[in-house]
Amino acid sequence: MYSGLGFLDHPGEMPKRIRERDWSGTPLGPLDEWPQALRFALNICLGSSFPTAIYWGPELLLLYNDAWAPIPAERHPGALGRPAREVWSDIWDVIGPQFESVLETACGFSAYDQMLAMERDGVAQETYWNYSFTPIKDEYGKVAGILNQGNETTRQVLSERRRIEQIERFSELVEQAPGAIAVLHGPDFTYEMANAAYMELVGNRPILGKPIAVALPEIAEQGFIELLERVYRTGEAYRGDGVVVEFERHSDGPDRRILDFIYQPIKDTGGNVTDIFVEANDVTDKLAALDALRVSTEGQTFLYSVAERQRNFEKPSEILRFTARAAGRRLKADRVGFLRVQPEDTVAFGPGWRTEKLPPLNGEISQDMLGTAVCDAYSRGETVVIRNRSEDPVHSSPTGADLPPAGIGVPLIRGGQWVASLFVHNSTPRDWSREDVAFVEAVAETTWDSVERIEAIAALRDSEEKFRAIANSIEQMIWSTRADGYHDYYNDRWYEYTGVPYDSTDGDSWTDIFHPDDRPRAWERWQKSLATGDPYHIEYRLRHHSGVYRWVLGRAQPMRDEGGNIVRWFGTCTDIQEIVDAREVLARSREELETAVRERTSQLMAAEEKLRQSQKMEAVGQLTGGIAHDFNNMLAVVIGALDLIDRRLEQGNNDIGRYVEAARDGATRAAGLTRRLLDFARQSPLTPAPVRVNDLIEDMLDLLRRTIGEKIRIETDLAGGAWHVVADASQLENSIINLAVNGRDAMPDGGTLSIRTTNRTLSASAAGEHGLAAGDYVEIGVADTGTGMTPDVVERAFEPFFTTKDVGKGTGLGLSQIFGFVGQSGGQVLIETEPGKGTLVRILLPRDSNTRHVDIAQEPLSKTAPRARAGETVLVVEDEERVRSFSVEALRELGYTIIDAEGGEAALERIAREDRIDLLFTDVIMPGMTGRELAERALEMRPGLKLLYTSGYTRDAIQETGGLSAMATVLPKPFGIDALAAAVRKTLDGGEPAKPVDLRAQDD
Repeated sequence: MYSGLGFLDHPGEMPKRIRERDWSGTPLGPLDEWPQALRFALNICLGSSFPTAIYWGPELLLLYNDAWAPIPAERHPGALGRPAREVWSDIWDVIGPQFESVLETACGFSAYDQMLAMERDGVAQETYWNYSFTPIKDEYGKVAGILNQGNETTRQVLSERRRIEQIERFSELVEQAPGAIAVLHGPDFTYEMANAAYMELVGNRPILGKPIAVALPEIAEQGFIELLERVYRTGEAYRGDGVVVEFERHSDGPDRRILDFIYQPIKDTGGNVTDIFVEANDVTDKLAALDALRVSTEGQTFLYSVAERQRNFEKPSEILRFTARAAGRRLKADRVGFLRVQPEDTVAFGPGWRTEKLPPLNGEISQDMLGTAVCDAYSRGETVVIRNRSEDPVHSSPTGADLPPAGIGVPLIRGGQWVASLFVHNSTPRDWSREDVAFVEAVAETTWDSVERIEAIAALRDSEEKFRAIANSIEQMIWSTRADGYHDYYNDRWYEYTGVPYDSTDGDSWTDIFHPDDRPRAWERWQKSLATGDPYHIEYRLRHHSGVYRWVLGRAQPMRDEGGNIVRWFGTCTDIQEIVDAREVLARSREELETAVRERTSQLMAAEEKLRQSQKMEAVGQLTGGIAHDFNNMLAVVIGALDLIDRRLEQGNNDIGRYVEAARDGATRAAGLTRRLLDFARQSPLTPAPVRVNDLIEDMLDLLRRTIGEKIRIETDLAGGAWHVVADASQLENSIINLAVNGRDAMPDGGTLSIRTTNRTLSASAAGEHGLAAGDYVEIGVADTGTGMTPDVVERAFEPFFTTKDVGKGTGLGLSQIFGFVGQSGGQVLIETEPGKGTLVRILLPRDSNTRHVDIAQEPLSKTAPRARAGETVLVVEDEERVRSFSVEALRELGYTIIDAEGGEAALERIAREDRIDLLFTDVIMPGMTGRELAERALEMRPGLKLLYTSGYTRDAIQETGGLSAMATVLPKPFGIDALAAAVRKTLDGGEPAKPVDLRAQDD
């Protein structure tokens, strides 16, 4: 019964698959509804034994026959019925526009050896195809589908590529061969390559890329095309000896040459002839010499016999030895041999033949020993004939060589240079005939041609074998690529190491055996080298034949021609897995070494800390001894004065003013010593504020003049527009006075004291040399013209209690105090001095970064301390009873209403209970509650309450307890009633308390 599906009645896999598939859910619809045009085309497709496919409809749904099924490889049979764009997504950028063109124009399309980067086994591979797209029209003339036929040509293309590459490599090897060599390709015998000797033979005409009949039309006329066709057809070589060939090498007519040549077929892997190798030797000159012997049938026969025999030898020495013996016997000579020209004007004798009448010639001799006339003739290519040396005016002079009475010497010229000679010697004078000379010349040319042919073949074979032997004998894997990076050679070590089949990694397939993580990096590096010409150098992991990835070092260098263009790349791969493993071991060893170093460093630091502690205790001992000495002196004054006061009062004598003054002076000096110790430690409680340095110095000049006396002249050089600095003005004054007094003491006979100011901006490097931060500074320089200091004195100048003055003339704390004050202020002190040339002390203080400045004038203490105003009440909080009692009595003496408390809690109770409190005067560090904590709670209870702190501790100690704000006012202990009065008054009036300038105990 007729089923209506007869177009599927074909044997094979694909008709069955199409018939059994349910097409109702596809754009094609059920089989029995398929259009007639599709049925007709599919019937042809399935019945064809040629790979055929149909792409139908706007989606280009794919249908194909059994012969076409291998083309999609692993996509078969899933490709059946799928849109072309999905099936060929990897190559759609190439074939998509081709499909569109056929659909739009209804014109067919064909491609030959089209490269398609097609995915196979999940990897994009370079493939080549011959294919065509033919439009299929429906009954209305509209293109409804496309008929596709084609087959893969990858193997042929790559084979052709390798063939051309082999020819290129072969051409490099044969370029210097003495024979004329060419390669003819294809049935029209197109010249693919020809070496220089061949080009010279044909007159250097442009033959490459042309068929031989076009390039050398005279050859076709002489019947050589028929010989080539026979070789190409049968695959059998053809050899021609002494063949006459006429070349149109010159415009003046044909040039008749006599050639020995061979047509050797070159076959592909399938046994088909693809090329013909041509080798020819121009024997015209040789045969010309032979022609001269044609008068002698015996000589001609002999020469031909020698030539035939020479072809049977494989070594040049065998040819030379045989020919010398044959020629010597033929001529009845006594010695025959060959010599070769060597470097440095020497010649070397080769194999020869002789009779007992003449000794052998061996080794090397100087060319001079042959005679100047002989060498000159040889260099000109002229044969030398000596019939009787003793009677020959040109060759009669002895040269030291064992030269015979008669002989013939034939030079062999190659490339315009004398390279060798054939000599025939006779032990007695001999009248050589013209036939003799022609015979020797013919033998020389024939023999040397045979020698050069054997040497050329041996050299080529040896070169190829050496290259392969060297490449295969070293441990490294060696590879080579074309200029574009196409890999075309690997040595045996590569295949042994990787275990891949030969030729399987040619082209770009070498990346397949790289570790996936290293593949992008290696490819990027290789592409960069190809683009820039830079050497290739990289480490990556390569799959070993064991299946394990091992680290290798890849290197490649470009080979360039004379113009600097890259012609090839040569590279190596070296297994460095053991080196990589050693690196890891070394890294672990380095970590262990670093751990040991850290432990040893810790031990050394601990030992150093013990040494430092020992030195510190020694220094503390020296320090306490000095302090005890000075304090004993001061306390002696205080205690002595108090004893005298007590005695006078018991006697009823009230004249005790000078004793009170003496006690006060001793106590003040003790307070000054304490303050200097704090300054040296950089822990003195300072009162920093913006200071105009120039104004401060000008205000001090009268005081300085009175202090240092009339023998010292004071000069100033104060920079205009000197910046403000942030510092304790009182301490700065004391520092300048200290330096002035030191300068005075260094100039016992008088001199000049110079004070200067300068704005300085220090870079990071300049500031780093002095241990400072980069920025702006004001430099205060105090210089004298005194005795100066030695280097050892400068080194100890800032040490506490170090002084060069006599006992009792100084405490040794002056420079220490300056050093502490300046360092605490963020600056630095520098000394420049030289014995006999004076001293310059430079103080660097940081510039005030605040653009708003308030002039702070140092108010001298009045002799009458400021007193309280009506009703002003002060709450005194002090945990030390004697200090609290002194403060209470002093403030009452000044007229203030006083409330006192011994701690923070008691003070808060009084604040809550009392009606009026104008000022809270509190110690900073107290048991239980600190002065800052008390102040915070007091301000919560009484906003606007004025605060004045007092402390005998250092600023660092105060900060450790919680610290005070930068604007807090601190009255340092010990203090006198005048300082207390001034501080309280200033605080109540809203100003900063004045700080007195201590002019006492500043003599160092």
